Amino acid sequence: MDMPATSPLPKVSRTSLVDEVIGVMRKMLSEDAWSAGAKLPSEQELGRQLGVGRSTVREALRVLGHLGIVESRSGLGTFVANRSMPQGRIEHPQTPEDLQDLYEFRRALEVPAARLAAERRTAEQLNRIQAAWRDCERAVERDSASDFARLDYLFHLSIVQASQNRFFIDAYKSLESSFASYVSSILALGPLRSMLHFHDGLIFAIERGDADGAARAVAENFVETDVRLRLFSQKAGGPDDR
Repeated sequence: MDMPATSPLPKVSRTSLVDEVIGVMRKMLSEDAWSAGAKLPSEQELGRQLGVGRSTVREALRVLGHLGIVESRSGLGTFVANRSMPQGRIEHPQTPEDLQDLYEFRRALEVPAARLAAERRTAEQLNRIQAAWRDCERAVERDSASDFARLDYLFHLSIVQASQNRFFIDAYKSLESSFASYVSSILALGPLRSMLHFHDGLIFAIERGDADGAARAVAENFVETDVRLRLFSQKAGGPDDR
């Protein structure tokens, strides 16, 4: 069912619009404004009620979809799949600060490395990137988060290697011993199946030599990571808990 007209959404005013939209929608779910299986208002209508642009709503729904909270049905709209945020089972002792440091490091390397990979990659390096992502997808199909985390490192390393910058490559290799355990903590905060096509846009941009598109794809994927980092911090009772 659609959200009752008597339950208007509050206007968004904070700087981090995507984060705030996600927060508002989480609040509506927790207050039973939307029930499981309910059809959400259109992106345009959500944007009107929230006072934000349609692109902001679309990005928020994309993140919520990857977290298993909503699901998009072709030709039908977006529906509530799970009213509660994923709890996840954290098996590693990383602190929110540790994870934040890791992802700051990754973002600093992966965005420019993707840009350079699109400009410099050889045919052999592209094949290696594509093969590494196919290995990741097979791990998703097996529902093996541990395998995916391990293979995801090899996938990103293949992109950094395609940048042909030896300092980037050496720096990224320093993550090898810790990457999988840290990423597993983030993967625990959402269904693994949401990762199935997560990097398709990045690979396509590198394939066609679109440096701006590759950098943009990496930055867009970090939007969801930022949300998961905040969830991890909240579960741990960190400074972002609110």
